Amino acid sequence: MTKTSLRNNGCLTQRRQCPCGDEQCYIRIEGDEEDNTSVEPTVPADPNLIHAAANTSEVASVDTPPYVGQSFRTDDEAQEFYTNFARRNGFAIRRERSKGNPSHPLGVYKRELVCHRAGVSLPRKTAELKRQRNKKSSRCKCEAQMIIKKNVSKGVTRWVVVHFSNVHNHELLDSDEVRHLPAYRNISSVDRERILFFAKAGFTVNLIMRALEMEKGLKPGQLTFTERDLRNFLQASKNINRENEGAELVKACKATKEKNPDFRYEFTLDMNDRLEHIAWSYPDSIRAYKVFGDVVVFDTTYHLYAYDRPFGVWFGVDNYGNTIFFGAVLLQDEKPASFAWALQSFVHLMDEKVPQTIVTDLDMGLREAMINVLPNTKQAFSTWHIMSKLPSWFSTLLGSRYERFVSEFHRVYALESENDFVHQWGQMINEFGLGSDRHVAILSYHREYWALPFLRGWFFGGLLTTGFALSIKAFFKGFLISQTRLKDFVEQVMVAIDLQNQAGEEATMRQNYQNVQIKTCMPIEEHASSVLTPYAFEVFQKELVSSTQFAVYETQGDTYLVRHHLKTDGGHLVSCIPTNEEIHCSCKEFDFSGIMCRHSLRVLSLKNCFMLPDKYLLIRWRRESSLFPKSSGYKYRSQALRSLASIIIQESSLTKDRFDYVQWHMSKLLTHVRDMPTVDEGASDLEPVSSLDATVDVTPVRSRGRPKKLRAAIDIPKEMQALQEPQALPEMQVLSETRDLSETQALSETQALS
Repeated sequence: MTKTSLRNNGCLTQRRQCPCGDEQCYIRIEGDEEDNTSVEPTVPADPNLIHAAANTSEVASVDTPPYVGQSFRTDDEAQEFYTNFARRNGFAIRRERSKGNPSHPLGVYKRELVCHRAGVSLPRKTAELKRQRNKKSSRCKCEAQMIIKKNVSKGVTRWVVVHFSNVHNHELLDSDEVRHLPAYRNISSVDRERILFFAKAGFTVNLIMRALEMEKGLKPGQLTFTERDLRNFLQASKNINRENEGAELVKACKATKEKNPDFRYEFTLDMNDRLEHIAWSYPDSIRAYKVFGDVVVFDTTYHLYAYDRPFGVWFGVDNYGNTIFFGAVLLQDEKPASFAWALQSFVHLMDEKVPQTIVTDLDMGLREAMINVLPNTKQAFSTWHIMSKLPSWFSTLLGSRYERFVSEFHRVYALESENDFVHQWGQMINEFGLGSDRHVAILSYHREYWALPFLRGWFFGGLLTTGFALSIKAFFKGFLISQTRLKDFVEQVMVAIDLQNQAGEEATMRQNYQNVQIKTCMPIEEHASSVLTPYAFEVFQKELVSSTQFAVYETQGDTYLVRHHLKTDGGHLVSCIPTNEEIHCSCKEFDFSGIMCRHSLRVLSLKNCFMLPDKYLLIRWRRESSLFPKSSGYKYRSQALRSLASIIIQESSLTKDRFDYVQWHMSKLLTHVRDMPTVDEGASDLEPVSSLDATVDVTPVRSRGRPKKLRAAIDIPKEMQALQEPQALPEMQVLSETRDLSETQALSETQALS
């Protein structure tokens, strides 16, 4: 049975209990209702099964059909648009064919999305006929379809509709009928938790259906699933043996430890010798933590509803801006003692190295554990988690004023002065009449944990941004697939980390191949570009360019007032002592991000400083601190050449002159390479091809579906495959006007041959 699944968060759901402590107060996480599981009515569903049905996006909100030439940022966005169009018009869609693979320079570059009734019925095996109903196939060779292709222009990747047909050879369904199609029948993660809650309370299936309809304000029969789907879900839930699953997870960790002695894990058992808590980490993660463990995100907002356990993950960011995995923990509950055990175990797994800062959710139990276990580590409540709670807390209360409140909240949150924040926060609360609200009281009391004015003196390395939160979600939905059980967690996470590392290695190489453009021609900019990674240099360059708009006023001694040239008051104080190479700014941006601020750079320019002092080029942002490449073996060489080939294709196909130039030189290069020895004299650096590499078919796929030799191999989640696809780069100037003499001569020879 075909499912149109765009998202897959596996067996996880985000915790919704409000930190205010009121059991009746729940947080509605954005996207919960859309985080659904497609249901097969004839087969009992796995209790962990979640196949997300199409959710509505900004693109899909337009009630118009697709058209040739329409473009989307991603293939998922295109499928989402077509899915919403199909649902509104009485049919469903599925992916039929795709061209390209991870080894292709462009990755997957073509997809065919067809009507659910396209094609002919597929033959079934005898064993399947015996256990399934002998029902007629719905396929009738319908030719309605949408074909999209990847288009890379000037470094920007778009998916463009190259063919669209909305001609069906069958009747379309009305709105009441279309919701019964398997693609649109689903049980959301929110409904699953409520179902399990009602079932534990002794509700019958019929009562559960009625209760859910009343909670949602729906008429009978308007839920996205039937009583039979509900019975299948409850039956599958009863098949989980939580005691055995915990024991199997410990066995899996022991087996992994035997294969790889550098793998680390810790666990505790309760009084009945059942698994209580378990934490683990991998060799690559431990090595990465030694370099980039100064700031850590500890995300404990996810819950394994099938096992009734909280699940936490430690993440960080490397010098190229890539998300890196540090460790995972499975706890028995969310009590302060459990969080304390998790923190202690993590520090022990990481050779007792304590992070400078930890970003967490707004959780009182975790806050208590942090104070007791890591009193010298700065804890901050993540911005994205606080913002996600605002709709549940204030949207109904404020009504039409809510949007203005959010805008004002963002403004006050980003103020620079602590005094200004306290004053304007109070004004905002009074203006909206929220002085007695318990949620406002929580935010006010804990403002030092989340408001930027109180956090600027601590290093966070960009981990307070929403973009990093999205990358964590992508990692979750990648490795926890629909059939994941506890005993498979260690292996599944290890597969995800391997794929994530491959994606990070490719992103690192692609950044290094970029042609860094100097914008100011200042020696200090050229110096920074040679030391910092492209990711960090881009941030530095923005500060340097902005510094040219500031005026400097000498106040007293070595202190300067730096103010924007259009302002007549305010500004920042910068103290600069050239003899000691010391410079400090009142904005505390360097302490916060590790990148020199625009105010300090303006003063350095005034002082005729042509190179940044080493202490202001943090080791964690330098090229020399890179995690990749790990070796010079076959795997690295193959990945490096793929990245380079992808960039060459993008850049050389822009004009005929570029194409002719590259084609001539690559032909000569290929001839030269073929004449070289095929055996590496330094063969000791060759790496064995991993099991993941063995599953990659480097030839284009021309048959329907996945090649046979891949079907027996490990299934890699689509989201993680997407991480391996080459990403679009900004346009790079390959042929510069200052081309050297030899290059000019080579170009002349090429034109002569043409």
